Amino acid sequence: MTKSKGFAVLGIDVSKLTFDVVLLYPDHRLYSSVFPNDAAGYKRLIAWVKRRSVDQVHACMEATGVYSQSLSLALYQAGYKLSVVNPLRINGFRRSALSRNKTDREDAYLIARFCLLHDPRSWTPLEEPLRELRSLNRHLETLHKARRQHENRLEGEPPKWLRDSLRRTTRHFDREIKRHQERTEEHFAQHPDLQRQRELLFSIPGIGMLTATALLAELPDIRHFRSARQVAAYAGLTPTQRQSGSSLSGQSRLSKMGSRRLRRILYMPAVSARRWNPLVRELAERLKARGKRPMVIVGAAMRKLLHLVYGVLRSGKPFDAAHAQTA
Repeated sequence: MTKSKGFAVLGIDVSKLTFDVVLLYPDHRLYSSVFPNDAAGYKRLIAWVKRRSVDQVHACMEATGVYSQSLSLALYQAGYKLSVVNPLRINGFRRSALSRNKTDREDAYLIARFCLLHDPRSWTPLEEPLRELRSLNRHLETLHKARRQHENRLEGEPPKWLRDSLRRTTRHFDREIKRHQERTEEHFAQHPDLQRQRELLFSIPGIGMLTATALLAELPDIRHFRSARQVAAYAGLTPTQRQSGSSLSGQSRLSKMGSRRLRRILYMPAVSARRWNPLVRELAERLKARGKRPMVIVGAAMRKLLHLVYGVLRSGKPFDAAHAQTA
């Protein structure tokens, strides 16, 4: 962004009920305020910024899940350049700046300084069909988790009144799960492009239909990535090295600086792919022969699967072991 005379960055620290903002100019002038984290608060923020005679704004916030989703969409629709940054980057900047204070306003100021110095890349929201699929899939995850918790409480011979209640609640979850599974299938039927992408993922040995659905729900538009390595980095599946002179020399490990959800989704498919996917099996055998630990091998299998996911989605062609081997 070319910085005009009316340029400023907007650091935003989001919490459940409110969000703190600091509007920071390149000459270090600043204004701060607090707004409710709801639609009315978003309108008040945009009006507040306009009163500061700013014609170019680069807003920046941490990725905080559900608390920041609606605000980020509102700012994007208002025409702001927006960056949604991994909290680990902000924490690293805090340590480098030797910041000792930890208040919401100070956090907003720190995010504004980070934005001004590093000009993080712009964020764009998922298209509506993908947003809807993500909401559906995450709610299904919540329902499955709640059902397991109730089912686990049936162990250990609970009193009859509790056992009956748990069974009624479990049956309720079964009905809700079935209803949302049907709604998810209807969503795919209404969006043939998503259905085609799911079929492409299902063509990869080791990836079942549920995993294919979950991957589509959690991955951004694959066109935003320039390489399979970028996708692996987004999921936190790139290896990191630990070595410093002769005093520190450890084995490489996964960075885990990325989507925890994607790593969780890929874990069991990677275990399965070691048996059923020829490319993953060959990789696992090669690493085992080199004496790599089991979890290192599973991590490499997860990364390999994600590379294959990138390949079929970018090419639009189903998995082909011979083609993937030479790609």
